Amino acid sequence: MSNVTTFKDNLPAHLQNVKLDDFTKAFAAGGGSVKRITLRGRVFRLVDGGKEIAKNTEPHMDVVIVNGSRTVQKAYYGSEYNPDETSQPDCWSSDGERPDADVADPQGTRCKECPQAAKGSGGKDRAACRFSMRLAVTLANNMGGDIYQLILPQKSLFGQGDVDHMPFLQYAKYVAQSGYNLNMLVTRMTFDTDSDFPKLTFNKADWLSKEQYDTAIEQGESQIAINAGKLNFGKKSEPVLPKLQGPAHLTAPKIEAPAEEIPAPTKRAEKPKAEAPKAKVGLASMVDEWDDK
Repeated sequence: MSNVTTFKDNLPAHLQNVKLDDFTKAFAAGGGSVKRITLRGRVFRLVDGGKEIAKNTEPHMDVVIVNGSRTVQKAYYGSEYNPDETSQPDCWSSDGERPDADVADPQGTRCKECPQAAKGSGGKDRAACRFSMRLAVTLANNMGGDIYQLILPQKSLFGQGDVDHMPFLQYAKYVAQSGYNLNMLVTRMTFDTDSDFPKLTFNKADWLSKEQYDTAIEQGESQIAINAGKLNFGKKSEPVLPKLQGPAHLTAPKIEAPAEEIPAPTKRAEKPKAEAPKAKVGLASMVDEWDDK
């Protein structure tokens, strides 16, 4: 017997078409975790809870950008940089200007003056601290469905391209200067085939219908979309390793501790006579005494 089936069978007509609110969606999504689109291997991969649930092997993907960070973010990892990294870095900045207040060990007081932002700190012609942006997107063919977080690495952000192959910041500026919002159109993301690493370019694929635009507005106002644009790192923790289990013949037997012997009573030692109190001395004399010690 299924309670879910019972709910559906007895659901009143006026509740049958009600959409989940953000509060309830947080529980349905397993605690409010955001699904993600990653670019590993120059393939668009849909990830939920760290597990790949689908992938798009086409060289492009059409999405609608419904929300995202307002500024370029920065993150520094002491270990090898991974653009899909979601664990806590050593230092990070939500505005690209100063480390966030909850950074335990900030690498500098201002990002521009930080040694980790200097060219060459991350290898040849590279800075150890990396730029990125987080977008909240829906799939163009399922706008009312899941909202995904897309982390854009810095090579997908900066630079100049033609009207069909723009890095994101150029594309966003182009749309804005044309008098439109990013959530008014379908954005096509395409892998740059001349790049040695996953790098995206952007261009307009289509305009949204009125119904689609209303859906884009609604999706962008949801808490999941708002969270997708934020830096939200889990705390670092030491890996929990299983205990070493040896074979039975090497298992050390338990040894019972011997009972403690009760010592024979001894005569209580006499208390030493108290010394005669010293004469009071001034502060200068006390300082001289400390110096001698």
